[in-house]
Amino acid sequence: MALRPTIQDVLAGLKAEGHVDAEVDARARTTLEIRQKTVGASPWFVKALAGAGAWMSAAFLLSFFACVGLWKEEAALTGLGLVLMVASVFLRRQTHGAFMEQLALALCLAGAGTFLAGLGSMELGTLGLSSVGAVVCLVLLATFPDLILYFLAAVGLCVSVGVLALEAVGGAGVDVWMLMCAAALSGLLLLEPRLRRGPLGARVGPIAFALACAVPGWLLFRSYESTLEGFRYVFRFDSGFVPSAYLSLLLALLVGVTGWRVLRELGLEQEKRVWIPAAGALVLLTVMTLNTPGVLVAVLMLTLGFHRRSSVMLGLAVLFLLTFGAYYYYDLRITLLAKALALVGSGLVLLGVRQFFLRREPAVLTEAR
Repeated sequence: MALRPTIQDVLAGLKAEGHVDAEVDARARTTLEIRQKTVGASPWFVKALAGAGAWMSAAFLLSFFACVGLWKEEAALTGLGLVLMVASVFLRRQTHGAFMEQLALALCLAGAGTFLAGLGSMELGTLGLSSVGAVVCLVLLATFPDLILYFLAAVGLCVSVGVLALEAVGGAGVDVWMLMCAAALSGLLLLEPRLRRGPLGARVGPIAFALACAVPGWLLFRSYESTLEGFRYVFRFDSGFVPSAYLSLLLALLVGVTGWRVLRELGLEQEKRVWIPAAGALVLLTVMTLNTPGVLVAVLMLTLGFHRRSSVMLGLAVLFLLTFGAYYYYDLRITLLAKALALVGSGLVLLGVRQFFLRREPAVLTEAR
């Protein structure tokens, strides 16, 4: 099954439905040729070299400030970071080309790091520094038009708010924040076509991928902490977590709601032969992985990746599914025979999920055409 329909398939479907005339192929080809000449004029290796040169230029500029001893002055360092961020936003909005875009991005990241480092040297405190970091990320999301920066700023915002929740509530606060991020990930991808036409625009994709990295990343840290139980000589994270079973149940509810929305969008909500096996597989998977909630997050990402035909999201989902599957196997405090039976059961559940997606295929192809 093709993850994305080709342009030729889309045009053929539009002509078959009477939305465009028979001459649309020639106009589309001309438009694509003009876009290729204006946007992709430089070969990829030229753009790569220009980007590398821009990052080296930014590094040399920062090294100059370090050599003159500016890094020892907290106020000057903070002011320099603020000036670099403002200048980078202006540079990115007023110039074009691979070199200038990468230079603006490098200066923006260097300015943000310098600004936060200067504030950290002033003993602002964890709460204050995290609050400022969240504000900086929000401002850059709103003002700096760059896909890479959108992703990094969204990750920084997740981390900053997570640190605030950790300081205020503890590990349970971060768990609640990650649940909210998982719900936001689902909402962003379910409503992606509508949101892309709104104020978020091109930010929807990078923010979604940032959430798809932040949520499993936190759950992976939780799984790592659980493997350290009994090894008191290793550094441990002492803040309490929400019980894994509660997280799994809430994530299972989110996966179920997301799956139902997907079925409704495809017009399959009345097909009992589709949603009943899927619901049964979800219940069985939830019961089997109560202590490993990351598996359900990977299933959520897998569902959204298939629905939006995103190969990157699918790759992340498969990677995290394999990782959390390994932790699930390691966490089982049973005999090897029982572990083998549990793995067989997990395989049967995944085969059932595969059958669900195979039943979706005709509807997906109809939607694509």
